[in-house]
Amino acid sequence: MTEKQKNDVLYVCSLIEIIGRKTKNHRQDVIRHFTKADIERQ
Repeated sequence: MTEKQKNDVLYVCSLIEIIGRKTKNHRQDVIRHFTKADIERQ
């Protein structure tokens, strides 16, 4: 895994964490709202 890919993963994880805290949901609940296509790299 390259350094850029590691940074991308950290960024996505951070976004999921922030969204979960702002909406008072668990991370798993936040992820359920996204489809696989939403999460895949474009």
